[in-house]
Amino acid sequence: MMARLTPLVCVAGVLLPLLLVNVPQVGASVGVVMDLKVVSNIEHRYAVTQVSSRMRNPNHGFSQLIFKMTLPENALISSLIIEIDGTNYTSVVREKFEARRMYETGGQSGLSTILVEQGEDNTQKFEVSVNVAAFGVVTFYSTYEEVLRRVEGHYLYTVHIHPGYRIPLARVDVHIVERETIVFSDLLKLPGEELSPHNRRTYAQKSSVNPWELYLRYHHEDPPDGSGKGVDGIFTLSYAIASHTDGGEVQRVGNYFAHYFSPEHLPKLPTHTVFVLDVSHSMYNGKLDNMKAAMKSILKELSPEDTFELLAFSSDVVNVGSYSSKKQEVKKALRKIKRLVSLGYSNLNAALLQAIKTANNYNSRQAVKQIVVFTDGQATSGVTDPESIYRNIQEANINQHPIFTFAFGNDDMKILQHISMDNSGFVRYMHHNSDLASQIKTFYMEISKPVISGVDITYPESDIDPTSVVKLGTSNYYSGGELVLAGKLIPGATFVHPVVSGIGKDGPQQLPVTRSDSRDPFNNSVKDNFIARLWAYLMLQNLFAKADASENFNHTQRLHAQALQIALRFGFVTRLSSLVVAYPDQYIIVCMKDGIRREKNWHHAYQHESSLSGYRRLGRSNAPGNALQENVDLDPHFIVYAQGIDLPLCFNFHSHSGAFLSLINDPQSGIIVNGQVTSASARPRMTYFTSLFLRLGQVNITITPEGLEIDCLGEDGTPQVNSITKSLWPFYKKNGRRYKHGTDNRLRTSNGKTKKRAKHTMLKKNHAPNQISVFSNDHYSYRRTNNRMTNNRPNSYYTYDRANYQNDISVSNNIVNQHGRFASGDSQYCSQKSSWEEGVGQIYGNVMVVLSKKKNLHVMIGDGLAHFAVVRSKSKNSQRFLGFYIKDQQILSHQTHGIIGQFTTKSVRLISPTTLPVNNDNTESNVKVEVERRNSHNEHRLSVVSGVLSRRRSLLEKTHVKCIHIRGKGRGILDGLPKDYLLNCLRC
Repeated sequence: MMARLTPLVCVAGVLLPLLLVNVPQVGASVGVVMDLKVVSNIEHRYAVTQVSSRMRNPNHGFSQLIFKMTLPENALISSLIIEIDGTNYTSVVREKFEARRMYETGGQSGLSTILVEQGEDNTQKFEVSVNVAAFGVVTFYSTYEEVLRRVEGHYLYTVHIHPGYRIPLARVDVHIVERETIVFSDLLKLPGEELSPHNRRTYAQKSSVNPWELYLRYHHEDPPDGSGKGVDGIFTLSYAIASHTDGGEVQRVGNYFAHYFSPEHLPKLPTHTVFVLDVSHSMYNGKLDNMKAAMKSILKELSPEDTFELLAFSSDVVNVGSYSSKKQEVKKALRKIKRLVSLGYSNLNAALLQAIKTANNYNSRQAVKQIVVFTDGQATSGVTDPESIYRNIQEANINQHPIFTFAFGNDDMKILQHISMDNSGFVRYMHHNSDLASQIKTFYMEISKPVISGVDITYPESDIDPTSVVKLGTSNYYSGGELVLAGKLIPGATFVHPVVSGIGKDGPQQLPVTRSDSRDPFNNSVKDNFIARLWAYLMLQNLFAKADASENFNHTQRLHAQALQIALRFGFVTRLSSLVVAYPDQYIIVCMKDGIRREKNWHHAYQHESSLSGYRRLGRSNAPGNALQENVDLDPHFIVYAQGIDLPLCFNFHSHSGAFLSLINDPQSGIIVNGQVTSASARPRMTYFTSLFLRLGQVNITITPEGLEIDCLGEDGTPQVNSITKSLWPFYKKNGRRYKHGTDNRLRTSNGKTKKRAKHTMLKKNHAPNQISVFSNDHYSYRRTNNRMTNNRPNSYYTYDRANYQNDISVSNNIVNQHGRFASGDSQYCSQKSSWEEGVGQIYGNVMVVLSKKKNLHVMIGDGLAHFAVVRSKSKNSQRFLGFYIKDQQILSHQTHGIIGQFTTKSVRLISPTTLPVNNDNTESNVKVEVERRNSHNEHRLSVVSGVLSRRRSLLEKTHVKCIHIRGKGRGILDGLPKDYLLNCLRC
């Protein structure tokens, strides 16, 4: 009698280490898998697939045999049967908490149990492992169901055969039944060796009894000499049926009906597509290049009547232009696309709102307006709360422009799913096992040929229960696609009479429905009624989508209750229902499913608490509403936000003319910002900032009102950055200023002529020794490199790179090899003095310097790690000075010092009054706050400071900011003494 193992629940990778420890895996050998068989019945696009695998233990003792299966993207499991020694053990579907109770109770009652729960990733996987006695045989039967999608006029059916071991004998049998004639069928992919006359044991054949019925068989058997490689891959079948121009086909079986709408041979409508292109830093890893290649193919295949508009977004949103599909116009657009560079945050909310506004402004009644988004992640700038983004889009998109999204990667992108589905669109995800540019092109082909807009399908309430009707598809009909609707008839009704209308190229039209089949089922079981199961499948998807989008808890609960009732009645595994199998204890079986379904919690999905070089990564601005975090200008006066209080603190910090002040000094990230003050010409006791110095890793930037000095050279005169890129997003002229928008919304130069695009200057790499890579959980790495420096540089500096956290070793090696030698003469680009207009519009490694509105200089690091702004202005006496602002940051550590830097983590508590007045008058009110400060011994002490409510002007925002003014150079809120912030030089 073998020892009983603790039952394990079928969950995700978080449980996988337990699986490996408690159930040692046995390597599979030849003869373990006897055969694998796939039987699929496709009836009117609804596919029911059963996969069976017969496995034998060839050893003289107990051995572990593992059955693995990968499901298609939207398939639902409906059955699992395990046959052991001729006895079948059949699964049951229960509410997930009841199923878990059965699972746990079964283990306590002498039974082994298996629990199957739905995973969250798009390609669903699970394993079943069993310890089988010597020479024993076990057979697994699993069933899943799905609705086939019609793409470019063809239905695609796919079976994933990735068992992880050799399968010497495999067979796939597919039986297709349609009402219309099957006019085309083809096997696109085969999972085994290619068909060859040298191995007659592997073959593919098809036969048809009648024009609307088709049998296909794929049979693979390894040669008897043992030279075969077995089966491992994907089986893909494509077929098409005869098309019509009417209102579709209706199928009724019992009390359920399905309506398939896919008219063809209709004239195409013109389209106006707003392409929204994500160019944030996270798109750098080949994604942006693939998107450019795909856009080239897409734009070159537009129809003559089509138009399009391009929006590029990262921290900001830029309208790249509006174009027709003429050859010259497409070339102009492609030139702009080619110049896109990935850097900055991802302001998804602003990008979508601008896209909706752009679509609304396009003046054409006949054109189908649509929004197509290419992005790889979540919102990290601007409005980042998913619920707020969703609400903003719903309020703005009153014209219901469809929103389609292509998502790079399989991260949690619920917000994109909700927005697309609720705006008559859909989301397609990148698959890593095929060409990305081809995937993007295929995605766009689905929506490139609209023939009917505003499709409206209604059913008389005398025949149909209106609350039961559910639809799969968009509000517009695109040639090659299909809209599928399903519902329930009222008692006594036997026919369905739909009314189909929409707007075609010639105006409003109504399409008659003349093709319909109606029959009663052989029995009343929903298990054998494929139309009933199709309705349940679509209804579950619809209910879960509505529940995810709902902001009302009670409404969500009602939707979940309705979905659970349908899942239990039809036996589907969903996020609310699980599948349980119980069997004798002498067999130990464990099931694992990739990903645990998380309940809706948008806030938690978007919170980032991770370690950066050993310290907590800070969130966005501490100020409510993403206001400016810290700034200094004018007297100079400082406006700083601190944790624990809504209003910012403000104070003046005067010093003698020529003094150097420390604004930010972070030993962890290596970021330093210093400033020099100069007396005002008319009022000597008043000082302004006239010089700023920023040390950002290898890049040193000195800023004055007259110009910039950028230095990224080492002591030996070699550049310390990987590359310098000129001519970058968001499209700057050679002098660093943005292109202006003309009346036709195209980006042109000030004289109306299109400028020649500047060439990218890619600098070769410089080797730097003694590199140490430190990796975080948020994909960023910080590299500290020891070098000999001049007195104006520290003994070490930092670089900011984005790393693949899934493979720390390979990333470390890649980073170590990033530096090489620059070409002779190229070092001039890393040591430049210029005016503001000439020195911007460049990326130095991962530091971007851009100019906005002639007076605002923006310096950004990486993918939203930090965003600084410098504003130049003039006093009444025409004396120029600078203001410095931290717009956003996620990188400064708890060790950050400096007049501004210390407030990134400083806590402040309001003592009196208990609440701040909300009136807007200018009356000054006394306020007391408690501040946590560090003394000269780095010890934390609490101090109580008095201040008054006041206002200070922000040059960047050109508005007055309400704040708590602290007198006396910030005494009581600043760490240490004022002299502690004085430096000997600007670059110290």
